[in-house]
Amino acid sequence: RSRNRSNNDSRTYRKKNKENDSDSQRKTNMKALEKAGFVHLYGISSCLNALKANRRDFTRPEDFINLDDLKEEDLEHEIRQRERKPESQFSPSLFVQDSLSRKTTRSNEKAKAAEQVEAVAKERNLPIHKVDKGVLNTLSGNRPHQGFVLRCGKLNLEPISKLPLNEEKKLWLCLDEVVDPQNLGALIRSAFFLSSSLSEKQEIGMIVCGKNSAPPSPVVSAASAGALEVCDLYSTTNLPKLLAEAKQNGFRIVGASSSVPKSRSDEESHDAKLYELQNLPPLTSSSDDGDLTQTILVLGSEGHGLRMLVAKACTEFVRIPGGTDAQGGVDSLNVSVTGGILLWHLLHGK
Repeated sequence: RSRNRSNNDSRTYRKKNKENDSDSQRKTNMKALEKAGFVHLYGISSCLNALKANRRDFTRPEDFINLDDLKEEDLEHEIRQRERKPESQFSPSLFVQDSLSRKTTRSNEKAKAAEQVEAVAKERNLPIHKVDKGVLNTLSGNRPHQGFVLRCGKLNLEPISKLPLNEEKKLWLCLDEVVDPQNLGALIRSAFFLSSSLSEKQEIGMIVCGKNSAPPSPVVSAASAGALEVCDLYSTTNLPKLLAEAKQNGFRIVGASSSVPKSRSDEESHDAKLYELQNLPPLTSSSDDGDLTQTILVLGSEGHGLRMLVAKACTEFVRIPGGTDAQGGVDSLNVSVTGGILLWHLLHGK
């Protein structure tokens, strides 16, 4: 998906990068690249899915800056930018580990995926640079890159304020201020993987909070095995309001909690049942035609669980029973593990 940039964009681009013109600043300046709006995806799955989905910005300066239109100072600046080493240029690119320094220990499936990364990059007219492992380590922050790093624009989440009725998505996963990127990535991966369990390949909808939530970063993309790049992930600025309206519209809202939150009134606590996992009803039909009731699973933050107003919107709660005593201070499961178990149960439980 191509994007046209105006002359104002061109001026903004040059202004952001003039501070990096001197020879002493020709090294890869990761902070400046981030400030200019670039991120570095790493790993085969993240790079391949991002290229295939084409949802990120892969526009290069050459696509919207014509050297013939530049005046002397700007022309000199732009030429210096293009003379930089590839890893230091403010331009989307695919960086691939040089074959001479790469150990070929990949399975046949991974090897084919690796070849596909370069093939799709060529289709996108994206420059491919062969670099040594040290460059990839720098670009990926010393994370496991599998020989591939993709420089591109940030991923913007689609905003949502109200859940649609009678839509294909019958199961939604709402994350109430999950801040750890590894947890967010793992939850996205689980939801995307389990989506194929729904009839007619329906997807599990996913919503995160616009604030106090892990952003869709390269770490999240890698932890999701690239699912972040191809799934529909929405962002809301007011999760309690969204859930309250969904409750009024007949949604079933299941909150993960070890107990019914005390913030609820006595009447509300009486109405909202707390299920043990094995007793939690799975997705149920709302009519004789077998149509499933739209259901929302809500998971709280790692440290504080569900917020008061979020819990107030839940129609029921569920807990995963463990040992009677907290051995070694471990009294609960990780939120990503909890999410995977509960999603599977809602889809396949009896």
